[in-house]
Amino acid sequence: MSPLNGILVSARRRALSPISHSAASCAALLLVLTFACRDAAAAPVGEQAISDGDVRKAEKVVAKLRLLHDAADADDAGAYRRLTSKLYPDLFVKVAEMRPGDLSTDLSTAVFLAEKLGRTWASAGAAAADCGSERPDIYLPLCLSLQGGTVRQLLLAKSRLHALWATAVLRNNRGAADAETARALAEMETARANDLLIAARVVEKLKTLEGRLPLSTTDADRGQRFNASGAGFDGSGGEFADTLHVAEALLAWMPRSQTFYHLSGARLAYADGLSWYRKVRQSKSLVVSAASGFVTDPLKELRLDAEQVSTTVQANWKSAIRQTRLAEQSLSVPSR
Repeated sequence: MSPLNGILVSARRRALSPISHSAASCAALLLVLTFACRDAAAAPVGEQAISDGDVRKAEKVVAKLRLLHDAADADDAGAYRRLTSKLYPDLFVKVAEMRPGDLSTDLSTAVFLAEKLGRTWASAGAAAADCGSERPDIYLPLCLSLQGGTVRQLLLAKSRLHALWATAVLRNNRGAADAETARALAEMETARANDLLIAARVVEKLKTLEGRLPLSTTDADRGQRFNASGAGFDGSGGEFADTLHVAEALLAWMPRSQTFYHLSGARLAYADGLSWYRKVRQSKSLVVSAASGFVTDPLKELRLDAEQVSTTVQANWKSAIRQTRLAEQSLSVPSR
């Protein structure tokens, strides 16, 4: 049984019940203890030097993140809006240009969270944060420390945490050996070990979908036709969709690493394939409804035929399998 089974909850249940401080603390402690055996296996930070170019880019990103964080902390919507207009999408571009590793992972995550903070400022920013849905080892303690804080405050705290870890990596790269840097690096290394377990669980979930596909990748490579009727596939794909919901919930706990982007791409490709598969299935098995008459053919409305869409489904699912394989391979690559 996976060590995550005792602490991970389904996407449909995770936000339904309130969580007490003691229960949340126990959940966080359980997660840390569950993963403690992995700490020793974490790759030492700084084992591979960071290029001068990446250091310069990282320092600029950290400085701009600080401006965003200060504006958010001051609750200045206008200042934040002006800064995001000025700094994005350049921040995303700069981080994307860096080599994959701990530094780029935390900067990418901090930049993403700061952008999300601005995007949801008016729509959800003032709503109370839902601590019950947060990742227990790193985000739940942040949420609880806000003592009934808002979504905006939690996003700010998360972004600051990842910026802090990125700064610690930069300081370590320059040879700093102070206690604060060491503590931040230790926290980051523990989180990275946990990231690997969460990613491995997502890989496990996505790989179970391969056996449910109406056409295996081997058959597809041999040129056999895709079976849109879905022999061996569970009806409308309900169980398939449930697995994708679980993967989505787990992905929400992951930082924006190279592995995350592979897994996110795989989940989206599976979901797109499922959406088109359902259209093919509905097109081929129209039924009469006593309440509404004939069910509308979704493909006819789009001026597509079943063979065209079946090819799209197959392409999406083959892409999903390829992205899952790349994610699996990346789990064995040491962090930099």
